[in-house]
Amino acid sequence: MKIISRFMKSRWWHLFAAFYMLATIAYIIYMAVTQRILMAGFMVSTLFMLGIELWNFASRRQIT
Repeated sequence: MKIISRFMKSRWWHLFAAFYMLATIAYIIYMAVTQRILMAGFMVSTLFMLGIELWNFASRRQIT
């Protein structure tokens, strides 16, 4: 449990979350192309959260 807590406090957590957001965007694009489902609100919120996570990753100092 201590290692999970430490990972969530590190800056790598934000990079992990950003990769998850990219996978979500890929899923939205896949569904839009194959199923003709438009998820514009979900895409906008995912892009917003991706921007926040990348900004946090870039601006946060390394915690040892």
